[in-house]
Amino acid sequence: MPKRENNSGTAIQTIRRACSILKCFTEENPELGVTTISQKTGIHKSSTSRILSSLQNEGFVEQNAQSSKYRLGLGLVSLAGLVLERLELRDVAQPIIQKLARITQETINISVLKEDESVNIENINSPQPIQHIGLLGRRTPLHCTSTGKIFLAYMTKDERQGLLDETLKSYTQYTVTDRKALEEDLEKIRRQGYAVAHQEFKEGLSAVAAPLFDHNGMVIATISISGPTYRMKKDKIETYLPYLLETSEEISSKLGYSKL
Repeated sequence: MPKRENNSGTAIQTIRRACSILKCFTEENPELGVTTISQKTGIHKSSTSRILSSLQNEGFVEQNAQSSKYRLGLGLVSLAGLVLERLELRDVAQPIIQKLARITQETINISVLKEDESVNIENINSPQPIQHIGLLGRRTPLHCTSTGKIFLAYMTKDERQGLLDETLKSYTQYTVTDRKALEEDLEKIRRQGYAVAHQEFKEGLSAVAAPLFDHNGMVIATISISGPTYRMKKDKIETYLPYLLETSEEISSKLGYSKL
């Protein structure tokens, strides 16, 4: 029995290490070498190499033949697809956001809250030559994006406190890093029912987002319109806003939400 428990503990540790390794890969760092992964995870280099080899055999990572660096493999896509297909939200939202995409000709994203980030689970990319591409699975911070600020605005202060760092990270010269200023912005967002972010996360990118409610009146996701700042000016956002709010209300209604 003791031997079996020891084996079980070793297996759990290996699984945790494998998960830590997979989480190292990001949009900013899609390819990583063994040494870098070892440094990021704190896992010994030889152990990192063995785990990567096992993950590669399962198709969860693949190795660049030229650089010898690793990147996420297609095996994860099939698993992610199974999860996404089960999301009722995507099934409900897809036909509705098609109309919004046609009207605005900009990128439409449906995002959910995952830990302390906003994650895209559905999108329609703009057909225009210059566009913002809303990658599925893309993670963005909360305090400087329209989608993230929607999630924060509908939380309690205690909930926000648990998610935000004491010092808010600056991504551009337009990022709001003052906590008091952010709180004031969030109060305004909750009153008006939508959030706007101009170049706060990436220069040249602007977006407007609205909440999606479930049957309990909880914000379970956001819907946003995003595009180049030179197109997404104040007057254009004001033109799109009624359509965005109408779309958010229609999706929320189909999820069982009622204002009454």
